Amino acid sequence: MVVHESRELSKAQWLPFFDSISKDLRGKGVDVTISSFISDTHQSRLWQLHGLTYDPHDDALIISCRKQEHVISSPMNVRIERDGLAINLIEVTKRDGERELLRFIDPLLLPAA
Repeated sequence: MVVHESRELSKAQWLPFFDSISKDLRGKGVDVTISSFISDTHQSRLWQLHGLTYDPHDDALIISCRKQEHVISSPMNVRIERDGLAINLIEVTKRDGERELLRFIDPLLLPAA
């Protein structure tokens, strides 16, 4: 039975958490949705993820992708959702109230030709 878990991380957990999961998520697709009080905006679809890290000096979560980098400045809260060991969603709430949702998708595996 797969257990669904949703929990908020304390700020002290951010740096070690993102460093530890970065290797596990490398190569997955990441879908970023920016949610404001006015509307939801799709920032991108399925960037190929290279890594995630929290920079405490700049107070920023950095999402490194194949061809670009996405920075979430001034995060206030980080909540994760997972099924068993698989992380499905990271929700980041910024100081201005805007939320960014990071969804992780396994790459499509095609059979050998």
